[in-house]
Amino acid sequence: MQSLIKKKIFIIVNSPLFIQQHLLPIINKLKKDNELYLLYKYDKEFKINIKNIKKISIPLTRNPSLLDFLSLIKLAFIKNLIKPDICISFTPKAGLVNTLTSSFSRKTYHYFTGQRWANFSGLKLNFYKFIDRYIIKTCDRTFCDSYSQALFIQKSLKTYKPFVIGKGSVSGVNFKKYDVPNAIARKRLEKKENLINKKIKNLLLEENSSKKTVFGFVGRLNSDKGINELLEAFKMHNKNFSNSILLLIGPNELSQKSYKKITSTKNCFHIKFLKEIHLIIPCLSCLILPSHREGFGSVLIEAAASKVPIITTDIPGPRDFIKHLYNGYLVKPKDINSLKVGLDYFANNSNNCSIFAKRAFDLCKKYYNEDYVSNLFVKELTKKLF
Repeated sequence: MQSLIKKKIFIIVNSPLFIQQHLLPIINKLKKDNELYLLYKYDKEFKINIKNIKKISIPLTRNPSLLDFLSLIKLAFIKNLIKPDICISFTPKAGLVNTLTSSFSRKTYHYFTGQRWANFSGLKLNFYKFIDRYIIKTCDRTFCDSYSQALFIQKSLKTYKPFVIGKGSVSGVNFKKYDVPNAIARKRLEKKENLINKKIKNLLLEENSSKKTVFGFVGRLNSDKGINELLEAFKMHNKNFSNSILLLIGPNELSQKSYKKITSTKNCFHIKFLKEIHLIIPCLSCLILPSHREGFGSVLIEAAASKVPIITTDIPGPRDFIKHLYNGYLVKPKDINSLKVGLDYFANNSNNCSIFAKRAFDLCKKYYNEDYVSNLFVKELTKKLF
């Protein structure tokens, strides 16, 4: 009878967007044999519709807030009431409140998917590094989504290295969604009404698409993602390659002034976050991720599974998957000229980039299939619990 008792597992994150982007495959596996609770800040734009789980709203914010104290009290009360067997947190704030309430759960885990403090300096840097060091020392176990990121944490915090599952990535990529011929992807997109702006849709579906290059960015629009450098580099690139288009896809976190640069940049368009991103990526000419800091960079393997060439920054996380001029193109972080050279290289060497895309696809197929990665995660999460 003991084996039939379901274990109580808490998953704690700041935002439901993170759940939609990274955790759905894991959640669907965990909920089969466990009593699963999702704890996150409610957001009407990103509703979580998953059956057979319990959802609890806690007011976690991305930046420091008085609401953090309320989140801490509420989480402590809920943990004490439900007495979970394991609590695993993702995202920095969730990790902090999880570890501060670790005495109320049997096991406390945290999963690092990038360091927010990587580009900070002075007291701010030391403060955020102190928090992550505290999380590592307090948790029963910590994970990380890439080897270079784990090594970066170890060296920067002078602590032990978080555990990396498989070859990295939180939950891999669904090949059934992304590994489709371009013609089929285009037909699927064409059938979707009111999904995106008609002008953008027509640009993606134009018959003479071979004469234009569509660079696509997918992620949160903020300065840490290198959006400002990307806009400047694209303007320079567009002077010589007037058929190039830049498509930015994701929720806007830029200031009003910075966002105006998008609307005022020729051949540049913005689409808000889409659940159906798998309909867009296969229609891109190139995926570009110019982040200053990153976890593994899940969008990279989504592009790879779609056989879409990749340009990204040479930083911990992305460099685990992309090798320069082998299966993608690496540029220097925060470097407008390096980024512009990368854009130019793709426009001038589409045949080479197609070869890079095939190599990235083969690597992705071997190590980053969603079912394989998610099974590894569930096994590692639960194997030492009981």
